[in-house]
Amino acid sequence: MRHLFRGTLRDDQGSNGVETALAMLVATPMLICLFELCMFCYTTAVLQYASRQGVQYAMTHGTDAPDCSGPGGSVHSACPDVAGANVTAVVMAVAGSSGHFLSSSQIQLIWANNTNNPGNPVTVQVQYPYRTYSHVPFPSLTINGTATGQIVF
Repeated sequence: MRHLFRGTLRDDQGSNGVETALAMLVATPMLICLFELCMFCYTTAVLQYASRQGVQYAMTHGTDAPDCSGPGGSVHSACPDVAGANVTAVVMAVAGSSGHFLSSSQIQLIWANNTNNPGNPVTVQVQYPYRTYSHVPFPSLTINGTATGQIVF
């Protein structure tokens, strides 16, 4: 009888399965967190790039441009795009081309001195409430993308 129990206690069949299961309990949450961290960093880079593209569009579509965007200034008292909808569309298009759905984002355009004359700065701010891809309950985070440039035309 004693030999029967000794053989059972020393038998290591199935230990690989148990060790793999325990390792997966640790590795799976780590991989999910790593994936979410990478996606957060990627989303931040996309929003920064989109805000820079919006500023670039606003810089080249000031009051000297025939299709100006902004509040207007000394050259054109009223622009065809006073609210800057074209700048917002550029930001949405750039960010959307990367696979992000920015329907819940807020895009704010700030023209210094409320004019888009050449030489004045313009700022594009994008705020995006980050949603996790793995639907794991993480704390809610807001990603901000901001860019400022000087109107050229």
